[in-house]
Amino acid sequence: MNRIADPVASHVAELDRMLHGPGTHKRSMIAEVHDGLQDAADAYRAGGLEPLPAAAAAVQDFGPVREVAPLMQEELTVRQGRATALLLAVTFPAMVLGWDLLWQSGVGWPGPAPAVVAALARVQDVASFGIAAAALALLTATFRRTAAPRWITALTGLTAAGGALVCGGTAIVMNLAHAEQAGLMLTTRPLALVAVVASAVVLVVVIRSAVRSLRVAWTSTRSDQRADPQVG
Repeated sequence: MNRIADPVASHVAELDRMLHGPGTHKRSMIAEVHDGLQDAADAYRAGGLEPLPAAAAAVQDFGPVREVAPLMQEELTVRQGRATALLLAVTFPAMVLGWDLLWQSGVGWPGPAPAVVAALARVQDVASFGIAAAALALLTATFRRTAAPRWITALTGLTAAGGALVCGGTAIVMNLAHAEQAGLMLTTRPLALVAVVASAVVLVVVIRSAVRSLRVAWTSTRSDQRADPQVG
């Protein structure tokens, strides 16, 4: 059979293009759809149909992509929001506790920190645990039935973006406000440099997850609009 003209392959490819979400879950869903369509086509072939009509019949039974995609996208949207919320709930408290341990072990700069640095450190700590608490609430919400999971995922993405901005921004300001001691710490204490790089990597991961969540939430909204033009 011509692979390009195969209705099953074309249907699965179109569905794959329309869906966005965590890669592992999306691939699993697409593979399940493909296998199900192939099984249905095989059943029609066993009943006497030629391969191409059998594949077309299987696709027709499955339903149009514009009707099926929103249902599958909703599940992927929930999964993306859940993944981002879990990431926030774990990483922000972990970074605070990790830096506290490093500071207590003497890795930080010598002497007392300026008042502005101490104040920003408190802001960072409060913001980090506040973000973690919000993430836990959003994580819980992903396990409940809701008419609009895209809003939960969008809120999770915004929370992640805000958290990265606040914590990353305060860290930069703290180091600039005490630049001489910060530079000395980073150049003489390798563990401090490793911690700074690790924290930066974590924030990049958080920002990436935030972008993915916002994108998936937007895709879910567009998918609903394609399925029903009256849905806003």
